[in-house]
Amino acid sequence: EQGFCRGGGRFGCGDGGGGGGRVGAAELLRRLWDAWEPQLELELAAEACSSAGSSRGGACASAAAAQRQLDRRRRTLSSERVGAQLAASRGTEALALAEAKSVIVQGNTRKFRGERCFRRCKRNGACEHCGTDLCCRKGWDANESRSGGGPAESGCGGLGGEGKHVCTRVPAIDANATARESFAEALAAHLVLLPTARSFAAPVSLAHVASDLGLALNSSKRRSGGPAATESADAAPPWRGVGRAGEAFCGSTPDGRKGSRRWLSCGGLGDHHGGDLEAQGELEAAVAARAWVAGPGERPELVLTYANEAGTAWVTNLVLSLRSVGVDHSLIVTPSAAHCSALFSSPARLSCGHTSWEVPGCSRKMRNKMRTLWYLRHHYMVRLIDLGVNTLMLDGDITLHGNPYALLKAPPLARHQLLYSLDHRNFCDEVNIGFMYCQGCARRGRAQWVVNETLRRERSFCSPDANAVYGDGGTFFAATDAAGVTSPPHRPRLWASAQDQKVMSDVLASSCCGKDVYRKLIPYHYTLLDKAAFARHFYPTGRCNEMKRERGNGAGGCHYAPLLLYNSSDGAPPPPETMATVPWRVLSSWHGTGDGERAGWSGSWLS
Repeated sequence: EQGFCRGGGRFGCGDGGGGGGRVGAAELLRRLWDAWEPQLELELAAEACSSAGSSRGGACASAAAAQRQLDRRRRTLSSERVGAQLAASRGTEALALAEAKSVIVQGNTRKFRGERCFRRCKRNGACEHCGTDLCCRKGWDANESRSGGGPAESGCGGLGGEGKHVCTRVPAIDANATARESFAEALAAHLVLLPTARSFAAPVSLAHVASDLGLALNSSKRRSGGPAATESADAAPPWRGVGRAGEAFCGSTPDGRKGSRRWLSCGGLGDHHGGDLEAQGELEAAVAARAWVAGPGERPELVLTYANEAGTAWVTNLVLSLRSVGVDHSLIVTPSAAHCSALFSSPARLSCGHTSWEVPGCSRKMRNKMRTLWYLRHHYMVRLIDLGVNTLMLDGDITLHGNPYALLKAPPLARHQLLYSLDHRNFCDEVNIGFMYCQGCARRGRAQWVVNETLRRERSFCSPDANAVYGDGGTFFAATDAAGVTSPPHRPRLWASAQDQKVMSDVLASSCCGKDVYRKLIPYHYTLLDKAAFARHFYPTGRCNEMKRERGNGAGGCHYAPLLLYNSSDGAPPPPETMATVPWRVLSSWHGTGDGERAGWSGSWLS
């Protein structure tokens, strides 16, 4: 299936059970909740104890002690998680080598012996497409010698197909079991650890084995002259650089859609271990190192994600799955420098920067690490729009099975600026912001207003002055209290699941309807007396936030709506911009119960 799955493991997502390290979706979700629920209860208790007028008795003292213990645990969690990730990486590498040897190298030897190979291998000699056979053509060595090579260079020794290159059994390799086994292992290591072009310059281990066999393996550099012109092949894929960031984890084949190769960056970028992204010039340096420009006149593209220590496994899975489909223009933002260093020093060399940013103006009792983690993505989305960067913002619990740009850059999605995945119905406020893509968003434009307004609302909810606005006697409930629609007491809502998603959903509805909307999240508690009047006051009646259907090829259509609101103090109205939701061909959700969704449970999850 094209696109992503929410919550999947390295190789898929779904409810597949069974052994071999796999676990069913229901069991995995139960484990996640069992780990999360005690922490949630502890944080709620600690926040309640820190609020005004709360008792400082034994229960609060116990909660404070438990919170201190949790903080100590978190300080050690980074090294433990990364240590486990390193061990898993080594195990995965060994498994990948064994699979490459048995499935690809030895399998290709059996499957393609005697078959044509020049289109895959480009010229005489060793090529993983032929396994432990060589790609040979009779008489080709003589032509090679005229351009600087010779029979010893390819190892074919005059063997091969008549008038064509075929995968050829070479006795010097096939009759020597020890050499053949070493050759297969070296090919597998080259295939897994250093994938470059299909006809390749070998690493030291493979060159050593080849030397023992009397071979000198091919360079991937094409030579002129001889019969090469009669068996032309496409040049090596342009995204396959040498010695670049993450190259050892790059996928071996591109997406087949027309034009999709332009967006494949794996092996074409340097890695980046950044500093504090709030320091002057740090974000710009990260963009310079990690953003991908597909061609002249194109905006830089960046995939941004975020994680704390507890999210190490998920965010590593996300980046590795990105690389597996050829995309490596990614950057991870972490709240701590130590965690970023651990991610970068892992075998996967995960590019990252840390941040000292917090939601500005939050009162002490409303300040917590989860709020910072949620909202830092919006903060950096605003800054990246200012820098003119197209930013794909992904939650760590996403895994990719195909290159997304083939669909995002095709009609109709290419015509829209602010793209989200759909959570339920086709309404502006029914999105899931775990997938958010801003393409061609104007500085100080309508899309940027959505992100800025999301941050402004959260600042107003958590500021020390919030009670004057949302509390008893404040302006927010003044009209509805006076009209008998609501009644006090109005106390702060200390916790709401997916709070930033609910805030942004309300902001999107506001922009689609051209008026302030508060439906998903009312920041303070209230007593509801008249439901219909409450709805008329706080969120739109009618269908002004319903999106329209747009048909098209590529992603198979989408739903969209114009964005109406912007900051009028910035001067002239900004250019028109729209929001749209991507269909299930791009993203499968957790549940797949809404209109236009497909369930994200097919396949198997990994523990």
